[in-house]
Amino acid sequence: MRVAIDVKNIDNMLLIPSGAELTERHIGILQAWGIAEVEVEVSASAQDADPLSKFQPEVLANWTAEIKSRFWQADETHPVFLELVKLALRRRASKGHSP
Repeated sequence: MRVAIDVKNIDNMLLIPSGAELTERHIGILQAWGIAEVEVEVSASAQDADPLSKFQPEVLANWTAEIKSRFWQADETHPVFLELVKLALRRRASKGHSP
């Protein structure tokens, strides 16, 4: 992943320039400064690696509804729930279901 915009500390000192390839060292710098999130650009190869990109939105919507129906009284806005749904979708897509 590449950093989309300059990452600066609270004193406006540049920590990681935009366009830099994000490395383990960069992640260490971010952790040292307490920076939890940065804007990144998704490469074309990462998009190709996503199994969900091969499916029509209607298919994904149906799968999402089916997955969500398996949970009882889930908070559909909770980040953990949303991540579970995303993981279940990716798993279903990677198991060879045709688009």
